[in-house]
Amino acid sequence: MSEIKTDKITGVGTADDVTVTDGSVTMKLQDGLAKVGIFYDLTNNINRQSWNVSSITDHGTGNMQVFYTNNMDGNAISVYMGQNAYHGSGEIFGNTGNSHYYRIRNSTDTTLVDSANTYSSVLGDLA
Repeated sequence: MSEIKTDKITGVGTADDVTVTDGSVTMKLQDGLAKVGIFYDLTNNINRQSWNVSSITDHGTGNMQVFYTNNMDGNAISVYMGQNAYHGSGEIFGNTGNSHYYRIRNSTDTTLVDSANTYSSVLGDLA
């Protein structure tokens, strides 16, 4: 088994263009990486882990907004969110280039609830 250890990967032709090939499909490595990520405790307002997150605003029970350190570019942004503890459902809305909102609902009565384990990530191009 081979192993490669490195601190930096730079494209040969263009510094920002490292390609990955899988059979006949080629894509830029950075296109498949999450640009924003957060693991947050809404019950205690604790940022457990994050990257490219400048701040979080609690808009009340089960309703938060995540602001990015580096903005996203364009409209082709995909936000994934999840939570556990209430077996509820989540909704993402208001995704702009610099933030996204999400809400967490109890699955039995659809009321907004705080969860100790909320997480989201954002895919797309940085501005």
